[in-house]
Amino acid sequence: MSASAQTQLAASSPAAKAQVVSLRWIISARADLVWFIGSVVSSYALLVLHLSELIPVWWLVAGWAILIDAPHLFGTFSRTYFDREERQARRRLLWGSLAFFAIGPLMVLAGYALLFFFLAALWAYYHLVKQHYGFMVLYKKKNADLASADNALDRLFILVALSYPFVAFVAREPEALARVPARLAGAFKFLDAALLMATILVALVWLARQVWRAIKGEPLNVPKYLLLAAAVPMHWVVLLTPMPHKPLAIVAILTIYHNLQYHRLIWFHNQKYQRGAESRERHGAAAEFISRRLLYYVAFGVLFGLWYQLPRRLVGDINGAQSTLTQTIAAFFWGYAFIHYYLDSKIWRVRRDPSVGKALRMD
Repeated sequence: MSASAQTQLAASSPAAKAQVVSLRWIISARADLVWFIGSVVSSYALLVLHLSELIPVWWLVAGWAILIDAPHLFGTFSRTYFDREERQARRRLLWGSLAFFAIGPLMVLAGYALLFFFLAALWAYYHLVKQHYGFMVLYKKKNADLASADNALDRLFILVALSYPFVAFVAREPEALARVPARLAGAFKFLDAALLMATILVALVWLARQVWRAIKGEPLNVPKYLLLAAAVPMHWVVLLTPMPHKPLAIVAILTIYHNLQYHRLIWFHNQKYQRGAESRERHGAAAEFISRRLLYYVAFGVLFGLWYQLPRRLVGDINGAQSTLTQTIAAFFWGYAFIHYYLDSKIWRVRRDPSVGKALRMD
């Protein structure tokens, strides 16, 4: 056989073809497809439930908030404040983050309640976007998809693709626009058109880059594509679909996907607490006990959910949603979410923190 024929045969072999597709998962194919990608079905399920009016919106949101959303905040605390090693290594970060409890009440009492709750909503949505970006980065690291050009383009694509539908929702929904400070309301109407054009342009460039990678025979990061295919269309569908009580309903509909992703990642990470007496001595009894069994983790999360949601709901029912006392208490409880948002931006940096990479088995 000639050398050229041998080369052609090698290029057409299964091994060579396998190099064109990269399929490395964070946990496993089954777990990732169910929890990190397929759990987007939960958002569509809540959307259908809400549109069909089978469950009153207040019950739908309250059930999600207590049973799923608040426990995912507790998941962050389970691997930070309850972990002895984390408390020692991140002492200034953890205790300094408690200042978030004071920011909201001070702004409300100073007469900036509207601005505070607007900024809180912006941070909440940005946090959703950053988590999808974070999972994308994990898949990029797992699949050695780290070329500088792709890193920049992937980051730009996911940021604009998830930002546009939110801006369009605020600009076009009167109830949402009423919650925006007057000086900023006009900016959303301008951004609606400008960001749509930018999103289309970036999407075309991103798609062209993927086609170019395929033509060149570079490995295609399939888990990354599946994650984007789950997250991006869902945000567009939910944020651009007309529905009753939309500003309230979409909080649960958008976030439940984020919640389930995070719960699974936390549970995967927290397996390090189940490695016997040495782990208990290193991380402390509290972290080990919380994650000893899934039932314990769920129970502690739901108990936290009751504490996180019920006091402000009760005060609001008694004093009215717009009373200063109600707004001050609501702003205080936002502190838990702010701590979660802030810590999450610090504690999952696999490149800077080898212990996180080890727990998530990045290697």
